[in-house]
Amino acid sequence: MTEIDLLFERLKKIDESSYPDGMYPIQGGISVPAFYPGGKGTYDNSSKISDKKIMILGQDFGSRNQYLKLKERGRENIKKNKTWGPLLSFLDELQLEYTNCFFTNAILGVREGNMSVGRSLAFKDPKFISICQDFFLYQLEIQKPTAILVLGKEVAKFLGPLSEELKLWESMTSFKLIDQNGKQCIRNVVFKNNISANLALLTHPSYRKLNAHWRYYMNFEGFEAELKMVKDIL
Repeated sequence: MTEIDLLFERLKKIDESSYPDGMYPIQGGISVPAFYPGGKGTYDNSSKISDKKIMILGQDFGSRNQYLKLKERGRENIKKNKTWGPLLSFLDELQLEYTNCFFTNAILGVREGNMSVGRSLAFKDPKFISICQDFFLYQLEIQKPTAILVLGKEVAKFLGPLSEELKLWESMTSFKLIDQNGKQCIRNVVFKNNISANLALLTHPSYRKLNAHWRYYMNFEGFEAELKMVKDIL
């Protein structure tokens, strides 16, 4: 059984009744590239993630309608996707190979209807969030990434309870607070399962042009600040 198979097998064991109202389970079905669990989460269709040094962690796969359309079509349209386009451009600026990344999500499942932005409905259900956090730790155990690129503040809050080093992230209200406290990127974060990694907290790619110019890190501002954060954890 491949590493991706292991993830999907574990995902199947989560009872559908565990998903809160407005959230629906998914089990892949979309060709590359697609964030897990909508697809394999690997850019080259590989079923192995332990050879990839970087985890890129989003919030959730988006809406149910979007997922069903993509599944019917079979693959993502990168040029039209508001996350993939800016994200790959960012990786290009860093000269990072897409095939060295595992693209995955903190929250399992998709949202009802068409809405795919903003805070996930899943956060209204602490028990389900706990299930998702346990699943994230399982992904960590398999991949053991060197670095995790965290996309957006909701994902940061999701990770906050999983490590003492991330406590400030759990209660964050803005990127400004994180930047002021020098917690934009944190090295050697030890999670509850004793897996360690370096983390950088980034604005979500779909909002990068709108929000990244407010970021600062050391003597860097805006887009350059986020690039420097990632460079410092690789």
